[in-house]
Amino acid sequence: MVDYSQLWSPHSLACGQTLELELGSLHLWIHRGREEWHIAHETDGASEDRYALSIDEVPFDAKRSWTRWILGEKVDTIQLKPQLPDRPLIVRPEMPMCLMPKESVQFFVGIPLWLAITFGKRQELVVEVPSQALSNSWFGALTEGELCYAMKTTAKLSPENLGPNAQRVVFPLEVRNASKEKLNFVRLCLRPQYLNIYQGATRLWTNKGRVSYRGEDSWSRFVYSSAAPEFDRANRLLGNAREAMQRGALLKTFDTLKQRVEIS
Repeated sequence: MVDYSQLWSPHSLACGQTLELELGSLHLWIHRGREEWHIAHETDGASEDRYALSIDEVPFDAKRSWTRWILGEKVDTIQLKPQLPDRPLIVRPEMPMCLMPKESVQFFVGIPLWLAITFGKRQELVVEVPSQALSNSWFGALTEGELCYAMKTTAKLSPENLGPNAQRVVFPLEVRNASKEKLNFVRLCLRPQYLNIYQGATRLWTNKGRVSYRGEDSWSRFVYSSAAPEFDRANRLLGNAREAMQRGALLKTFDTLKQRVEIS
């Protein structure tokens, strides 16, 4: 279990102190100077369940690739907030999947966590840092598609099979085949900007989603729940969705299908 309670609290740094965070493959440093702050981060091949947070007075390491932020001498507190990627996310299961007619399946998809670094009482945003480097990809037709991130997932069928992972947020996704034909798919497009983040007993979660496939020539409906999921006692809201979903919006989820998206 990862205890995030300390991570999301405000952090006060004296001049010369550095906050150091290890979160899965992410290594983050935030250093406070006299009237400026420095932020650096990198990803490595560390264990997915790695988590450590400390604030110490250590010498400034000029060899790191820092960005410099002028926040003023009176700013002494920063806060980290959980976020999800800022673009649609193409998910490729490790192998193609086939869903028979009138069947449904529940997936548990791990989405890489992003960290928003804010400061002051108003929690003004400084920068966002991804916990995992994701590749760019394109989804849809060349003239009507959209720029996305791409990732592979095992798409677990049970929450009990989820391994420890400090840098991922679990998205419960139900796929229904409401048609009379087989549903074969090798990838689907998720939109994490419409998802909230909740703290569970053992990990972070999003609200649930459900997509109903109605055939190659028919509209499909994608529904995002507005409530917390019923898994893992995930009832504490940590992060709000980047965007509010509009009823009746038309999006694409499978490779060649237009989806009707609604809030339940």
